[in-house]
Amino acid sequence: MSWYLTIRRDAAYSESVPASRAIGLLAGLSELRQSGPASFEGAPGMPWVHAIVAQAGSSGNYAVGDCALSSVNVIELVCSYSEDAAWYDALAGRIARALGWAAVEEHEDRQVWPPRDSAAV
Repeated sequence: MSWYLTIRRDAAYSESVPASRAIGLLAGLSELRQSGPASFEGAPGMPWVHAIVAQAGSSGNYAVGDCALSSVNVIELVCSYSEDAAWYDALAGRIARALGWAAVEEHEDRQVWPPRDSAAV
């Protein structure tokens, strides 16, 4: 079973960054390895994770394909219930902080980054 951490500027997906910036950021993380043009998976020895870089509509819907993206406004981490949630939260927080975005678990209405009592973004 899996669950999702969504990394985006705000609930309206109002800010995009160049795809090369987001992909370069993820490619530079030792926890991940690139598995497709806009997708990543856990590096050897890391917990299972799948990361998707996409351009979402204002409702958060996106399509995944092999087309090159010029800009992105969401990074989705697909996480495993059988792994440590704190590891995923830390990874999402590092990505969100680097982009000046937020990381949320929408189904539980849980904000991972920045902490709710912080003005870090």
